[in-house]
Amino acid sequence: MGALGRCLLILLALCTACSSPERGSPNPPAVRESIIPEPPASPASSLNEDLAFCVAETNRYRAKLGLSPLARSSDLEELAAAGARQDGLAHQAHQHYKSANLAKKGIAENELPWWPGSSVRSVIERGLASMWAEGPGGGHYENIRGPYSQLGCGVFVNGTEITVVQNFR
Repeated sequence: MGALGRCLLILLALCTACSSPERGSPNPPAVRESIIPEPPASPASSLNEDLAFCVAETNRYRAKLGLSPLARSSDLEELAAAGARQDGLAHQAHQHYKSANLAKKGIAENELPWWPGSSVRSVIERGLASMWAEGPGGGHYENIRGPYSQLGCGVFVNGTEITVVQNFR
C-alpha cells in the first residue's frame, strides 16, 4: 500500500472512530465494519496504542535475556498489516509472507492467526506469552530473541477473530 493508500486508510479510520449511527454517520455500521473492523470490546484502545504495545511487549521479553530493544518500524508495520489482513481473510498463516518473498528480503515473521479474543491487547499478551514459552529452538521464540533491530506489528480484526503479524528486520 502506498503513502496515499495509508493516508486514506488512516483518514477513514479516524472518521469511523468519530462517527456513530446515532449521530447520522454517512456509513452504516455494516459498511464501516466491512471496511475497517473495530476490535471487539476494546473501545478505549486505538490501533496505534495496540501496535506500540506489541513492540513494547516484545521488548519486555527481549530484556529478560539482556537483548537490546527493537525499534518500531512504520515500513514493517505496513507489511505486517497487509499480512494480517490477507492471512486473516484467507485463514492461511504466513500466506502474505510467502507470496511477498519477505524471507529473501531478510524479514522474519511471527503470526497469531485468527485468534478469538475480547481485545487486540489480550491477544497480543496471550500470543506472545505462548511464543516465548516455546523456549530455545522454537521458531517464534527465536524470532523474538533474534539479531534484529526493527519490528513492525500489524492487526486485522474480522468479526470475532483477531490476526496479529510481527515482522522483524
